[in-house]
Amino acid sequence: MLRRLLCAAVAALLVPMLAASAWAISGSATPAPSMLAVPMLDLSGSAVTFDPPVSAAALASGFAVAPPDEREIGESDAPAPAQYSRVYVTGRRYESSRYRPRREGSYGRSRWRGRGVSQLHAGFLDPSGPSGAGFLAGFRGGTQFDDALQIGLGLDWRNKSGRATEVLQETTGPGGETIIVRRDISSYSSNLFPALAYIQLSGPSHLALVPYVGAAASWEVLFLKADDFATGQQFDATFDGFGWQLWAGAAMPLSGRSRLVGEVFMNQADLNRDVYDATLGQDIRETVNVDGVGARFGMTWGF
Repeated sequence: MLRRLLCAAVAALLVPMLAASAWAISGSATPAPSMLAVPMLDLSGSAVTFDPPVSAAALASGFAVAPPDEREIGESDAPAPAQYSRVYVTGRRYESSRYRPRREGSYGRSRWRGRGVSQLHAGFLDPSGPSGAGFLAGFRGGTQFDDALQIGLGLDWRNKSGRATEVLQETTGPGGETIIVRRDISSYSSNLFPALAYIQLSGPSHLALVPYVGAAASWEVLFLKADDFATGQQFDATFDGFGWQLWAGAAMPLSGRSRLVGEVFMNQADLNRDVYDATLGQDIRETVNVDGVGARFGMTWGF
């Protein structure tokens, strides 16, 4: 076994020496290159420039690696079409391909990707006619496309209520307080619920005060109720129908995607109900007009 190991070691030392001797004896003969050999570019004695510039460390390593581009939040990781780096060697140009990430908005599909937006507001609605202004509160939610277009749904609630009283007695309490005894004669309540499907257009988001306009188709429901305590009569009715709204306002950007908003709006709707009239012996239609103007103030935010 030891003899075999010694023979193998001697053979390993002699083979390179014999190959070197054969190469020296052959003189200047150049071995024919293999058909599978890769052509090499001789850069010796040539001025080499890179466009864009390549660091010395990259040249020393043998690879010209292009630095990654700065990326914005929300960029896609899908590779973009190949970009090119140019290498100039004594007037000749050699091109190599590299990839960089596609920026958001490079293609139409990304530009229309929306984000959610919500709004809470309060204000008033003053219908036409003898009825006075009533308190209003509501909510809107939808999708914001870019910074200009928003579509979504909303719901408002307008409330007005009151009562009629009669003073029966007025006395003075032990501490000088005035004690008034009243009797309720009647009471009423009016609750209007407009459900909206809206579209809204806004100005540039970089402004200190961003203007916007909106329009909505609505289905509105009105609940009316009244009690006459003197006669015992009651009135309880529900009216509904289609309507529409227009508004214009301005938004003041806060931190992040939050904004303070204020707007004026116009509501237009005729609400109806069908009832049977015993006197006429047939159904009749009652209509309540809820046209009016109002204002809303609140906050909107994106997510």
